[in-house]
Amino acid sequence: MSEKKSLTLNGLVIPNFVFILINIGIVFVGAYLTNHFFDTVYPSGISSGSSFCDINQFWGCDKATKSALGVILGTPTSVFGIIIGIFGILVGFIGKKELESTAKVIYGVNLIACLSLFLFSLVSLGSLCPMCTVYYVLSAAAFFMLYKFSDLTFTVDMKWVGLMLALVIVPMIGFNTYISSIEEKKNNLSQSYITQFSKLKEYGDPKEESPFKVHMGTENFADAPLRLSVFSDFQCPYCKAVAEQLPKLIAEFGDKINIQYMFYPLDATCNKKMKGGMHPYACNAAYLSACDKSKFPEVHDYIFENQNEINMNNIKLWAKKFDIDTACLEDKTVQGYIQKTLEAGEQYNLKSTPTMIINGKKLEGMVPTVYLKAILRSLIK
Repeated sequence: MSEKKSLTLNGLVIPNFVFILINIGIVFVGAYLTNHFFDTVYPSGISSGSSFCDINQFWGCDKATKSALGVILGTPTSVFGIIIGIFGILVGFIGKKELESTAKVIYGVNLIACLSLFLFSLVSLGSLCPMCTVYYVLSAAAFFMLYKFSDLTFTVDMKWVGLMLALVIVPMIGFNTYISSIEEKKNNLSQSYITQFSKLKEYGDPKEESPFKVHMGTENFADAPLRLSVFSDFQCPYCKAVAEQLPKLIAEFGDKINIQYMFYPLDATCNKKMKGGMHPYACNAAYLSACDKSKFPEVHDYIFENQNEINMNNIKLWAKKFDIDTACLEDKTVQGYIQKTLEAGEQYNLKSTPTMIINGKKLEGMVPTVYLKAILRSLIK
């Protein structure tokens, strides 16, 4: 009787080597997704959570990360992927008959779980996580290697199942403890931000409404329970971070929030309070965005996305891109819009950007998204 084929019992032969490499890939993907989970769910700053994994509305990691299946038994689902990968590496290096047979069962179950998550993402979330999809493909490849190169039966050896359980239980305890400590810290900090905000001076909304809106949840600016007036400069790096933060606020608060843009370029060309050329192209960038009110949100986003490329040559090229006549850069009406919002800054003794006026209270600088959301939630309550 011929000896049964085996993937791992013959040492580091090519198929086993490929199997080990696949599992190393699984570990790296799981580690990336775990890091993404903490950046997204427990961000440390405004721009945390954004990554190459978020491509568009369909291809993105965030929906899966924040979904009901993003966490299992208090542990990020991606951690179990890391465990599967580590287990596979051990299978490849240890090379035991009972271990390989057990691995065939475990990788079969893992593949079924992958198919279930894939269908859940498509049907319930209407999107796919790119890195999760890579994990699914690698998992299928690992199972294929075991199925193709091993004739050993699908059986479970309790000794090796015990090893797998140890690999699962220890990280679960660790992550549950870690997440509990983060939650407690986040809740304490959120309450601290809310308390500090409640003590801020009440200035009222800007006396003159800006015609340049980032988002309008209600027809009239004053009617929304949440009203944000953002004093900003297109060449200010922190202003870019706030601009990237706004879509996250809109996504959560929708028709409850209105956001208007208030030009405050730190550029002596149009801002008489500036003594030097701190941001030498900020005024012209502001003029470009103010040329056509209907195109403002799109131009606003584009300029911030390309902040490092702001110069006069590019400003003129961008005008052509958005079908805007460059003559508007010299238009007195357009320049007047910027002067009006500069003057509006005097109501708040404005000294720097970014500054947000939230329901009449001045919030200077950046506030991490998680805590800004906490403040806004408290205002709705």
